[in-house]
Amino acid sequence: MQQKKGKKQRMTAEQIGLKTLWSLVQGGPLALFAVDQDGLIIVWNRAAEKMFLWEEYEVIGKINPIIPTGQEEVFQQLRNRALSGEIYTGMEISVLRKEGSIIDVSISTAPLRSDDGAIVGVIAVLKDISQSKRMENELRESLHKSQRLFEETIQALSTAVEVRDPYTAGHQRRVARLACAIATEMGLPEDQVKSINVAALIHDIGKISIPVEILSKPGQLSEIEHELLRTHAQAGYEILKGIEFPWPIAQIVRQHHERIDGCGYPMGLKCDKICLEAKILSVADTVEATASYRPYRPAGGIEKALEVIKTRKGTYYDPEVVAACLVVFKRGFSLD
Repeated sequence: MQQKKGKKQRMTAEQIGLKTLWSLVQGGPLALFAVDQDGLIIVWNRAAEKMFLWEEYEVIGKINPIIPTGQEEVFQQLRNRALSGEIYTGMEISVLRKEGSIIDVSISTAPLRSDDGAIVGVIAVLKDISQSKRMENELRESLHKSQRLFEETIQALSTAVEVRDPYTAGHQRRVARLACAIATEMGLPEDQVKSINVAALIHDIGKISIPVEILSKPGQLSEIEHELLRTHAQAGYEILKGIEFPWPIAQIVRQHHERIDGCGYPMGLKCDKICLEAKILSVADTVEATASYRPYRPAGGIEKALEVIKTRKGTYYDPEVVAACLVVFKRGFSLD
């Protein structure tokens, strides 16, 4: 059957020719070498010379010089895997250069076969990834520094509230621990738990706008003072809304005194209009505040605090959140 005129056929290896293939091996941009079954170098291209600084005549017929001291067994295992017929790609390893420096490379290997198909050695292609690894490490370090700075900033904001309101020192940290425990019990993703932790640590930041005399007043607050204190949730939102957190921290802080029946503040939101993070925070905040000492009343204790959220489950507080909170304490959680 005649082939259609003009239809192109794929060339065979024989048609390409060994000289052409050898030119590609020698002139390719990636370092390439081959070793026989005994690990002796039999091919070493120009890119390998450039990468490792050993010239071809220095390595042919010798043990591979790029193996760092102490890594001989690792390379022997890799060679044995290839000699057994295994092909692997993109493995990251560290190798030695002639002047003694260590570089990171990505290596891909395959069995080297004779004309009859027998495995006679291993061929390897390597790419220098040292620069990308350095950049990766620098980026990781930069992220760690940014994370530390972020955590220190959050701690500073939390401390600023405690300075203004010493009677509730540690309140935000305890609320954060409880809120995270509730969120974990509910099976929330780690990233969402992190957002709850951050929001809880600074949920009372708006209190820095409240006069100290009100925050530390030993008796009951007047109606005007109480209304002024209630502005701290919105004030916290105003402080935080311009900060680009990876989570909606400002909204969580603004909503942590909302109640699912709509009687909360500052917006009177109901049910699904309140974000889950704020629902969790409101339960944790209530439990800690009720259990702990305040200038205008003695500590209520944990039993009373849990009774409060059970009594108001479904009106003030989300039932699922309350249930998770009760389980957390049943398992031995302590605010201290």
